[in-house]
Amino acid sequence: MAPRERNLPLFPLNTVLFPNASLPLQIFEDRYKEMLQDCLDADSRFGIVLIKEGQEVGEGAVPYGIGTVGHIVQVNEARGGNRFFVSIQGERRFSIKNITQHRPYMTADVVLLDDESQPDLVGEEMEDVKKALIQYRSLITGLEGGWQGEANITANPVYLSYHIASVLQIKMRERQALLEEPSASARLQAELKYLQRDVEALTRQVSRNLRRKFSNQ
Repeated sequence: MAPRERNLPLFPLNTVLFPNASLPLQIFEDRYKEMLQDCLDADSRFGIVLIKEGQEVGEGAVPYGIGTVGHIVQVNEARGGNRFFVSIQGERRFSIKNITQHRPYMTADVVLLDDESQPDLVGEEMEDVKKALIQYRSLITGLEGGWQGEANITANPVYLSYHIASVLQIKMRERQALLEEPSASARLQAELKYLQRDVEALTRQVSRNLRRKFSNQ
């Protein structure tokens, strides 16, 4: 196979993992214990894919066509060895070419993906995204009773797009759509709409909370 292609064990889940994001997993099914050991014996990597049809537990899950390579960074075995707590770090996206194995666990030939080079989201558009993210963070933190310190936001569009995707509180199919965007530019433009929508909703919620607070005094 070409360097951009490989065979990868797949773990279908009801969640979306983005590059650079972390994901805690509990592995208890025998087939995934076997997959975990096989991965640890190889390069400690497997694919996280959102389930399109079916369930996490048991067989028959049908995954979406694009997922993220997860790198195993930590494994803790529960007492008795019947469960493993695994920490995963998202790396590159991939596209499934074909499923090569269904039992005991799913494997597939995949193509590793890079974001298309589209340096058109610069200047004012990047500032709009950063501004919306700062407002979003501040409102979320305020509603949770915390305090928003100085924002530290990466200037790398690709990293920023995956960071925003991982913190947005949206439906899984919407998260999958962000993962499938071919470029950071397209992903950030979609995320800006989510951020602006959520900032408006959170601002209204803050206003309601303040009115309720002062009306009770």
